[in-house]
Amino acid sequence: QEAANEANHKGWCDKAMSDAKQKRDYAAEEVRTLNEEMAELEARLDKLNEALAQLAKEIFELTEARATAEAERKQEKQQNQETVEEAEAGLEALSMCIQILDRFYKTVKKETVDLSLAQASPEDDAPDAGFDNGEAYQGAQAESGGILGMLDVMKSDFVRTIEETKAAEAQAEKDHLEFMTESGKSLAVAEEAKAQRKAQKEDAEDKFEEAEANLDEQTGILTTSLKELLELKPACIDTGMSYEDRVALREEEIASLKKALCILGKYAEYGPEGAADGC
Repeated sequence: QEAANEANHKGWCDKAMSDAKQKRDYAAEEVRTLNEEMAELEARLDKLNEALAQLAKEIFELTEARATAEAERKQEKQQNQETVEEAEAGLEALSMCIQILDRFYKTVKKETVDLSLAQASPEDDAPDAGFDNGEAYQGAQAESGGILGMLDVMKSDFVRTIEETKAAEAQAEKDHLEFMTESGKSLAVAEEAKAQRKAQKEDAEDKFEEAEANLDEQTGILTTSLKELLELKPACIDTGMSYEDRVALREEEIASLKKALCILGKYAEYGPEGAADGC
């Protein structure tokens, strides 16, 4: 019966120890795998955070640059418009002035004085007006060419200012449109990249939380299995001797008891002299 009990105990110990070791080994492998996975996820999250910070900076700078460009373009356009309007007003006024002077010089050049209406007076009494009697004032005909030429130069300056300002405005508008188009594309790419990185970050965070929960669970299983092994050790490992040793010792004890009974029997039958005979 004791041998059967010993065998049953050994079978129970073997199964209990095997189950505990299997749980320990599986949990230990899971803990190792989960630790590696979490380390990779942490590294990935660090890179994603860096990428998101860089994208946020790029988006901010692009947005600021576009806002600044819009404000500067509006101001420049207003200035160019005012310049053109002022130059056109000056050109109109100058053209009118040139027209008036040109008519004047052409008209007075043909002027004469009708002396038939004038009263006769001694010639010596007439003041010296700088021109002969009967001669009409015809303006500064000698200087008229220089005056009109100077006004034509001024007119050319106004025309050039208008043309150059309009050309500069057209080029500035073209450059502004190109910048807004290209910066708009860059901003759209950055916004899309930000959305993708944000989604990747959320996915990595979800996986990290899941791995962390699994790690806690597997760590608990590992701790329990190690505790079970420690509890099984006194009953299944630290017994002092093996089953075979205990059987041999028991048989030796039984043989000793039989010998002792034999000696006692002989002693009762034959006395001290024959107590050890045949035992």
